[in-house]
Amino acid sequence: MKQTVLFRITLLLVFVFLLVVGMIYAKAFLVPVFFAGLLSLLLLPVSKKIQKFIPNEVCSIILSLVLFLIIICSVSYFISTQVSNIISDYDMIESKIKTKAHALQATVNEYTGMDEKEQEAWFDKESEQLLKSGFQKGTTLLVGVGNFVFGLTLVMIYTFFLQLYRGKIKLFILSLIDEQQHEKALSILNKVQSLVMHYITGLCIALSIIGVMNAVGLTLLGIEHGIFLGLLAGFLNIIPYIGSFVGAGLPMIMALIYKDSLWYPVGVLAIFMFNQFIDNNITTPNVVGGYVRLNSLATIFIVIIGGMIWGVAGMVLFIPLLGIFKIFCDHIEALKPLSILLSDDESEEESFFTKTFKKIKMKLFKKKITS
Repeated sequence: MKQTVLFRITLLLVFVFLLVVGMIYAKAFLVPVFFAGLLSLLLLPVSKKIQKFIPNEVCSIILSLVLFLIIICSVSYFISTQVSNIISDYDMIESKIKTKAHALQATVNEYTGMDEKEQEAWFDKESEQLLKSGFQKGTTLLVGVGNFVFGLTLVMIYTFFLQLYRGKIKLFILSLIDEQQHEKALSILNKVQSLVMHYITGLCIALSIIGVMNAVGLTLLGIEHGIFLGLLAGFLNIIPYIGSFVGAGLPMIMALIYKDSLWYPVGVLAIFMFNQFIDNNITTPNVVGGYVRLNSLATIFIVIIGGMIWGVAGMVLFIPLLGIFKIFCDHIEALKPLSILLSDDESEEESFFTKTFKKIKMKLFKKKITS
């Protein structure tokens, strides 16, 4: 009995090891395929609606992809114009940094006794290394842009064919299992499609809401380029836990550079903490609706594992993929213990803020009816 259990554990560990190694080496192929799979499920209702007006299936799929490309190009244009605006302020930023550096040198000299010349020599040495690393990172960024364009092209091609041959893919999956299990398999496939659609659309809405809240808060505080930095911080929330810290860090740095008072970075931090509280307790539970019901521990683990295996793409992809895996665990008896481990019991019961939000919404709805 002990040998059998040990043998099964060994087989499981070998399988997990080979799976992880395979995912690392096949990253260039698998990442566009998985993004295309999620995108095809998201664009499927759009192409079906277009098909009502244009009977040709190929044309409806192409038009849905064109709409997606227009959105991507619009976002890219907005980002490029905002980045160019920040670059145009380079001279002002440089003078501000020099002023801050001289004030910092005086403070360091006062508390440590280090001469300003020694500080300048250390600073010149470090800045030279920083410039070298900055040049290398700039080259890496250019290569990354090229890889992004190539990857986006692959995603579009894969999405087109996944939508076009979705019927054959469904028949292929059904042919692998017994006819008695077809109804159960179709139920799982429908749930997977519903999960992906609701999760991605809800996530986009939630990210937009927190991005607008961040932009409004930074603009009212008087932070330069506040609209761009706020929307960027909202987008970075797509990576749970990590993205919010990075998103808050950028406007805090800008506040330190442009403003003379330290209360401005503190104000930025307060705005982001308040917006994150609203997002976690009201926006995300009501907009996303708990379609990916994973507990916090599973989410943190899967984000870290995804980052280790596929980088930023893994951080984004692994959460919906784990949600899809949980659906399979819910319907397969042997995997139900894993479903219990991954599920979030608190999502079954509404939080205090969600209940309050729904009560307010119901009262407003009743007032509209009575009026």
